[in-house]
Amino acid sequence: MSFERLVSMISLVWFLGGGLWLLISPNSFVKFASLGTRPNLLPNQINKARVFGCVGLVIGLIIVLELVNGYIR
Repeated sequence: MSFERLVSMISLVWFLGGGLWLLISPNSFVKFASLGTRPNLLPNQINKARVFGCVGLVIGLIIVLELVNGYIR
């Protein structure tokens, strides 16, 4: 496996998994990412986290399309 493909797979897990997790449960994602030092999010912050989750899903889907179509060799 080439280095570029390995980086793409790691990026795929990071963006697709993180984006999905942000959409499902933004509070638990922030607690995990801050190692439990951050309290619960405010409603305004939850909306921003969901927007970032959508962006992460879009980037993850772009990576999937690149891997499927073979742009990264």
